[in-house]
Amino acid sequence: MNSLDDLPARRPARPGSARGPERVLETLQREAVTELVGVMSGFWSTIEEQVRIAALAGHDFSAAQEDRVAIMALAPRALELATRYRAAIEQAFAHWREAEPREPEREGALELMSEGDLEIHLAGQQIIELLDHQFLHPLTELDERLDALAHALGLKGRRLNPLRPAVAVTAFVELFEAEDLTPSLRRMVFQQFDKRLPKTLGDVYARANRTLADAAFTGNTPAPRTIQPPRSQQPAAPAPDAWVPDGGTVEARDTGAPGFDGGDAHTGQSAYGGGVAEAASGYAMPTAPAGHVEGQPLRYRDIVREQLHVWRRHGGSTLAGRMGGHFNTAPEADSAPDEPANDGQFLATDDMFNIASLLQGDDPAPYARALAGEDKRPLGDVLRSQILGSVRQLGLDPERVRFSADEEDAIDLVGILFQSLVEANDLLQRARAMYGKLVMPYLKVALVDDSLFNRRSHPARKLLDALTEACDGNSGETARDQETLDHAERAVDRVVAEFQDDAAIFELAASELRDQLDQQRKRAEIAERRIAESIYGRERLQLARRAAEELVASRLADRPMTAAVAHFLDEHWRHHLTQTWLREGAEAERYHLAVGLGDAMLQVDADAAQVRGAAVAAQLLALQAPLGECYSSCGLDAASAREAMARIIAALAMPDTARQVHTPRADEVDEFEQDDGLPPLRLVGGTDTLEFDPAIAARMRRLKVGQGVRLIDRAGHETAARIAWISPLTSRFLLVNRRGIRKLVVSPEELAAMVAAGRAVVRSVDAPFDEAMKQLWQRLNHAPRAPLKAAVNAG
Repeated sequence: MNSLDDLPARRPARPGSARGPERVLETLQREAVTELVGVMSGFWSTIEEQVRIAALAGHDFSAAQEDRVAIMALAPRALELATRYRAAIEQAFAHWREAEPREPEREGALELMSEGDLEIHLAGQQIIELLDHQFLHPLTELDERLDALAHALGLKGRRLNPLRPAVAVTAFVELFEAEDLTPSLRRMVFQQFDKRLPKTLGDVYARANRTLADAAFTGNTPAPRTIQPPRSQQPAAPAPDAWVPDGGTVEARDTGAPGFDGGDAHTGQSAYGGGVAEAASGYAMPTAPAGHVEGQPLRYRDIVREQLHVWRRHGGSTLAGRMGGHFNTAPEADSAPDEPANDGQFLATDDMFNIASLLQGDDPAPYARALAGEDKRPLGDVLRSQILGSVRQLGLDPERVRFSADEEDAIDLVGILFQSLVEANDLLQRARAMYGKLVMPYLKVALVDDSLFNRRSHPARKLLDALTEACDGNSGETARDQETLDHAERAVDRVVAEFQDDAAIFELAASELRDQLDQQRKRAEIAERRIAESIYGRERLQLARRAAEELVASRLADRPMTAAVAHFLDEHWRHHLTQTWLREGAEAERYHLAVGLGDAMLQVDADAAQVRGAAVAAQLLALQAPLGECYSSCGLDAASAREAMARIIAALAMPDTARQVHTPRADEVDEFEQDDGLPPLRLVGGTDTLEFDPAIAARMRRLKVGQGVRLIDRAGHETAARIAWISPLTSRFLLVNRRGIRKLVVSPEELAAMVAAGRAVVRSVDAPFDEAMKQLWQRLNHAPRAPLKAAVNAG
């Protein structure tokens, strides 16, 4: 299948000053077209995933099957659709530079079209209107600069901006025929496009205005004095009743947010957990490093490393102050910059790299113990101890060796990263041993390439993501789980054995492990579907039994009747009601007829009590067929059914048969066994004994399939989970881990109680490395404020 998932990364624009108008237009077109076509990168794989999730969450098999067929027809055409999309945008540039501009086409004019075409057209028009309003200022500025460029090219007349939102949206709309998209698939496709396009257009307009400004094509719109993110990109304060979970709702999350691939100089975003502004909220930002130009945003490297120095000065590491020797450890120097020591010998980066290479294949037990919490020292201090214990092989005195600030930063970043990965995921002993083996290879990477910490596409980052997905919650109990752990261990051993200085080995190991995970994910999808179907089936059975129980109780309450009729109602009729509810549903005619059978038997018993023999005989004859159907659904053969019927006739034939009020038997709705090993379900409705905040419960009911949840055990250890399915009957959530294994089945009320108790946090499920970087930044900002002398002299 052709795929756009591997489109090349976008290149940064070069300044366009001192270039001719033709060259400027060529650059402008090339960059804009590349950016806009990037909207289609990975588009159909995302839609395929949404179709799969929708099929799990819904119960309209026919509609789900239609969606699957439609997406299977569109996905192989991904390259063709992207090519047509590019051609339409390039055509808009061709029209712009024509010698004689065309008459403005009537965008939005309606023609005679089918209902499907009309809905696609209206969906596009709605997106255009919203984008025109959202980008009013940059579009006005761009129009004026394009007019100046047209004048320089000798083009006359008013021209339509080839980058206006209508061009991109119309190009997208014209990709589809009415029969290409089912109604639900059309909604998914346009929601996804509407989610991707605004971010891309914002980048396109910013870059186009910058390119034209660098080439001295300016309009009359005054430029803003300071560079700030567009208001459309700034998170607005939600209204009191407009709660959204941390990370946004599933359908609104944009995984392509800026700042995770090296940061964004204009937005000030950082890869360290969602942006500098967010991370600095409530904290004092570090002072600008030496050489920093006032008025320019701090780079992620400057911010994080300055924060690392503050963290160490406040006791984040005990060995850094004692062995590193280059930190000012006076308590009153709380905000002073790090000062180099006059004594000791600094370890060169090459020497550090060589020592790490020597330690790379050694016993990882010291690191695994630190990750398991058996060694109370931070992992960074364990690393320092191991390195200083090996410097003698280089002919150095470990008592006089000192680490430079960059080396200290690399050690601490790797140490906190690995600790955060272990704390944020359910990693068992074998997994911790694998991570211990990788500590030294990752230290080597950090020493020479700190883009590991801010570039999502870094090969070493991909391996940790794949390794965590393979090991999270994996105890190796089944043969498949054991196979996944074996693949993970082989990938780790390959890196330890082969990594010298080429990070490509990380990508190769990650690719091999990812192939195994892809197979596992397919199996997990099947397992999730089976669990959801099992839960749904048991819930339906419970609801059917509950409905039958209520009907039987209402008919037997305070009403004296013969034992034979009471037994029929409490046993055979109850079972018949349950089976009919399951097969036909509560609104079906057959179910109403089944309910009527019980009422008819009550009337027969009442007539018999009044000695109305003719009426009783006539009614029993009329009920022969319904009674036969009832006995049949209970599993009785013909002889047993005749025997049961004879007992009822005998009881009704005797006017003096004893009659009394009967108590229904105890319901077995919660005691039935199931074959999937899951515990019995309790229906929502027994929440009157559960303490929960109604406001939080209301928020939980708004969660969608795919929403991330962090589960926290009593020891404070977090594990990642997500909502894989929501019951349409009881609104229960099926929570699974990264590998699709069931973690929990809870109602919104139960989840609200867990949130209030601090046992669960609703937030987006990020890649393991991203989650670890969030925790790394939080750890740095929550540096202990203990007296520095005590911290330095400890240990």
